[in-house]
Amino acid sequence: MAKKKEKDPEAVAIGRRIKQARLGRKMTQEKLAEEAETSIQFLSQLENGEQTMTMVKFGKLVTALRVSSDYLLFGRSGLSDKAALAAEFMAEMTPIRQELMAQTVADMTAAMEAIRPENEGYER
Repeated sequence: MAKKKEKDPEAVAIGRRIKQARLGRKMTQEKLAEEAETSIQFLSQLENGEQTMTMVKFGKLVTALRVSSDYLLFGRSGLSDKAALAAEFMAEMTPIRQELMAQTVADMTAAMEAIRPENEGYER
């Protein structure tokens, strides 16, 4: 019996970020595969950490997902660590929960602005 090949942890992590970005954009695998000029089967293998890709395919995928290469490769999005963590957390939520969370944050921000003393200087 052939031994099952272990998945590369980096490929698994990249695959997870691809899937999170795709779901965050509310894209199906079919739509992403079409925009990235690849097959659904290949995209599925990428998301499951079973496959790696060429730089050309990587570039097409980054463009189709509208994310940075740093995000897909390393999980860095140019945001602060807390913001990136929040974005990853929300990407795993259902669309209705995402909307509820976004509204909660907007309401909290408005409440904080309303009670902020006028002379308190801070940058957003």
